[in-house]
Amino acid sequence: MSFFHEKSFIGKNVKFGKNCYVAAFAALRDDEGEILIGENCSIQESCVLHNSVCIGNNVTVGHAAVVHGATIGNNCIIGINSTLLTGAEVGENCIIAAGALIPEGKEIPANSVVMGIPGKVVRECTSDDLERIKFSYEAYLKKLKGMGKFDE
Repeated sequence: MSFFHEKSFIGKNVKFGKNCYVAAFAALRDDEGEILIGENCSIQESCVLHNSVCIGNNVTVGHAAVVHGATIGNNCIIGINSTLLTGAEVGENCIIAAGALIPEGKEIPANSVVMGIPGKVVRECTSDDLERIKFSYEAYLKKLKGMGKFDE
C-alpha cells in the first residue's frame, strides 16, 4: 500500500513499488517519459518529477526538490530544494544536500555527500550518514503504518 495525497498530481502511468508516500502539491508528470519509483520512498511537498525519472528503493526526496530526467540509486536523500537535471545519475547511499544543483549528465559515485551549485562531492558517506538515510525513509514508513497504508 501507499499514500498519495489528494492534492498531489500523479500521471496515469507513474509506477510505484510498495510503501510509498507522496505529499501534497507534489507533481509527478509522466507526459515526457516514464517515472519509476521503488519501494519505501517518500516524495515530499511541492516536489516536481518530470521526464524519464528512475528512483531506487529507500529514497527520500525532500520538499520542493526537482528531479528532471535523472536516475537515483537505492538508499539516498535528495535534500530540500535541490535540483537534479536531465541525465544526472546519483549512485546508491548518497546524500544530495539541500539546495544543491546536479547538472545535466553528471554522475555522482555511490556513497557520496554532495553540496553546492554546481554540486560537488565533498566527502564519502560515513556510518552516521547511512543511519540518517535509514532514519529518513523509516520515518515515512512509520507514518504509513500509522495511516494503515503499509504492506509488510
